[in-house]
Amino acid sequence: MTSRDEEGLILDRYRLVERIAAGGSAEVWRARDEQLDRPVAVKRLHPHLLPDDASRQRLVAEARAAARLSHPVIVGIYDVDDTGESPAIVMELVDGESLATRIDRDGPLPEREAVRITADVAEALYHAHQQGVVHRDVKPGNVLLAEDGRTRLVDFGIAHSLAASAERLTMDGTVIGTLRAMAPEQLSGGPITPRTDLYGLGVVLLEALTGRPPYAATTAVALAEAQRAGPPAFGGVDPALAAVLAASLAHDPADRPLHAGALGSALRSWLAGDPSPAAAMAPAGVASASADTSAVTQVVPAPAVASLPLPETGPAGQADIGERPRRWRYAWVLAALAAIAALALAAVVFLVNPGANGAADVSPSALASATQSPSPSPPIAGPGWLAGEVERLAEGCGDEVARAEEPNLAGMQRKDARDRVKELVESCEEDGD
Repeated sequence: MTSRDEEGLILDRYRLVERIAAGGSAEVWRARDEQLDRPVAVKRLHPHLLPDDASRQRLVAEARAAARLSHPVIVGIYDVDDTGESPAIVMELVDGESLATRIDRDGPLPEREAVRITADVAEALYHAHQQGVVHRDVKPGNVLLAEDGRTRLVDFGIAHSLAASAERLTMDGTVIGTLRAMAPEQLSGGPITPRTDLYGLGVVLLEALTGRPPYAATTAVALAEAQRAGPPAFGGVDPALAAVLAASLAHDPADRPLHAGALGSALRSWLAGDPSPAAAMAPAGVASASADTSAVTQVVPAPAVASLPLPETGPAGQADIGERPRRWRYAWVLAALAAIAALALAAVVFLVNPGANGAADVSPSALASATQSPSPSPPIAGPGWLAGEVERLAEGCGDEVARAEEPNLAGMQRKDARDRVKELVESCEEDGD
């Protein structure tokens, strides 16, 4: 049931028309922007969650940061009101329903639809992370399925705004908010980074595929114990997608995918019929069942470069570099392992599948793919300056090192990426002397 407030007016401009949703932290209203004559959504936060000036100023700062984001999946923020009794955020109105509502009503989504929605959200998060903005509350309830078929992601920054003034965890360990989507570092009070959002992506994908959360825990203590035991079983899930889930829900953020762009790209490849990038995301020590052992003529996917942490995001929302990534020479070890695996595959093809004259019954192109070094990965979508830094690294350290480092550089601020390239080139020059 909805309610109406014909007298409600926010900032002398946005007239409340109809309440369309309510929850533990806020209520959402359909409203009218009387200056621009357009429909908007107004999210009115419960007053007790933002009781002082500092908390309201934090809300304004987070709203401003989110308003700078421009991506077709991200719901736009138009205005913020920290003056009224109930602080409010004015945003784009999306007609549709949340992914959580859809799952509760209909159960698991068709596999391809679940993957497409998650890929949409991953790409939106990658855009936000490159701008220094971490969502902090990625969950099915914040993924909207618009009536026009588009996926939309809402509520950037609101979780951060509420965190300091309204603890989600109560004294007895129960949770007011959405416990099932909380990453281990959120439960333990650890640093929040872009990879925290990757855990939420894993929750979104798993619930969309299976209709259930990763763990059935109902308290923070029980959830933390379950998370430490490792990712849950993914029975009935496509093996390559299970590898993505295992990586995204890893307890240690360093074991999660490199960044949201890499995860989105792997899911797009899966949708296009190539499961190898998704299968390669399985964390170290987790066997992937996606390989078809009977298809000996398949090209073995190159081993994934070891996941390196993205720059952490500090309180001001700006990325900074913490612990330096592993040294570049690890990339040479991985390249050598890939070459050995490819040569072994060629031998298996010859021995297992001989033709009429004892020759391998495999097309020349397939054999060439199996015996050659892995081809370079597609260019990483990143800022305009990325290509120049990658080229400089290739000149100083070689193409393989440049390819291995390109995803890491894409997730950095320009100055940090330049410093990283300088450090690597100097190291290469020292080793060459």
